[in-house]
Amino acid sequence: MSKSWSHALLFASLAGALAGCSTVPEQPPVRPLVDLTPNADTSRDDPVPQLEPPSRSGNPDTYVVFGKRYRVKETSAGHREIGTASWYGWDFHGRKTSSGPPFNMFELTAAHKSLPIPTYARVTNLENGRSIVVKINDRGPFVGERIIDLSYAAAARLDMLDQGTARVEVAALAPYQFLPALAARRAEARERLASRAAELISQQEKIAAIHFAHEKPVAGRTSAKPPVAIQDKALRLARNTSPVKGSEQGSSAAKIQLASAAPVVKAKPSASVAPVVKTKSVAKVKETVGSGKSASKVAENRESSVGKGGALYVVGTVTERNTVRQVQNRLSSQMQRSVQVDSGTGKQYEVRVPLRNPGEARQVAMRLASLGVSRSRVVAD
Repeated sequence: MSKSWSHALLFASLAGALAGCSTVPEQPPVRPLVDLTPNADTSRDDPVPQLEPPSRSGNPDTYVVFGKRYRVKETSAGHREIGTASWYGWDFHGRKTSSGPPFNMFELTAAHKSLPIPTYARVTNLENGRSIVVKINDRGPFVGERIIDLSYAAAARLDMLDQGTARVEVAALAPYQFLPALAARRAEARERLASRAAELISQQEKIAAIHFAHEKPVAGRTSAKPPVAIQDKALRLARNTSPVKGSEQGSSAAKIQLASAAPVVKAKPSASVAPVVKTKSVAKVKETVGSGKSASKVAENRESSVGKGGALYVVGTVTERNTVRQVQNRLSSQMQRSVQVDSGTGKQYEVRVPLRNPGEARQVAMRLASLGVSRSRVVAD
């Protein structure tokens, strides 16, 4: 009895094992293939261009893909370009686009690298003449020199699925998309750059002015007489203006040069100019300079030698890169009086300052030395 029971159990186990081997394990469901042949989905009407607000996520100022930086345009107005178009489909179907919504390969959409999102554009296949309207809602393509990436449906309508790419024209349509916030940010950035550039130019001009003011002067020529009107004005100033008290402090070089410079007549441009000899007092001035007396005594003796119709000038030399008018305006402003500037050799100019009275010669010479004018001397006309 027990033997029969054992045999029954053995047969039951074998039968169960055979039944288990014949059962196929349950497989996960396979995603059904999509029919990619042109149908009602790919033959739908073109989207109608309409005014839409700019995408918040799809319009950065710039963005970087594969190490290359791209810049978004501020508006689609007037955009027209010709180049290579490609298409993308099932591999990206359902993925999020740059503007937010998921990509639908059966809608007439496209991706562009720089046009504002969204933008409506007409795409024309230049190889067969077919044309459609698409809505740009994504960024791309980032392969080679391609200018636009069309959805599967758009590529089917242009009959470029088999080739994969086609030469097309892309033209933005009205109502055009504008990005006022982006334009305002860029305008502010340009203004900051312009302001910074102006500051740098101003600093460079100041440095250049200081540099040229301390350059070693080059020997030049003696300028011609000023116009009659300027001579008359200098004479009136000399007669009507009282002496101005000057500071005793100044450059030692200016003091030595002025003290050792006897009044000279403007004649030939020579290093050694003979002193003016009109009266005995002028000869006395020469003797005074030779004996080492002060420049003020020289000026006082010179005053007695000049008649009522004469004029005294302090003449010096300055080297700058500015024009004669610019140098004259600068020195006149800093000296607070009329200054005559005549061009010489290269960028060396001769500066003539009319004296109101002989007693202020040293003060004017020291002031000119502080402004970069060297080799000051008294000249009588």
